[in-house]
Amino acid sequence: MYDQTDEVMDREEQTERRLDGRALGIGLLIGAALGAGAALLMAPSSGQDTRRQLRRGARKLYARSSEAVADLREDTDRLARRLARRGLKRSRDLARDARNNLGV
Repeated sequence: MYDQTDEVMDREEQTERRLDGRALGIGLLIGAALGAGAALLMAPSSGQDTRRQLRRGARKLYARSSEAVADLREDTDRLARRLARRGLKRSRDLARDARNNLGV
């Protein structure tokens, strides 16, 4: 017998893996920015140049991470809505089957 529950679970796992991949990407981006900041602090350049480079890097990191967080939020919202619809449909189907089995 074909069970849609397995198919739904497989798609949910794929979506969760994709979201985990994005979270990893965000973490790598933040780690790279921190590493670059540390490298700049250790570099033999003037304090003014270092501060300017840090500000520039911080602005770029903020822009990139803001976009990544917005994308992650959209994906999470979309997944939550889809799962809620599936849960509602499944509960309606189960209630209908129960009524049919009881002859109501």
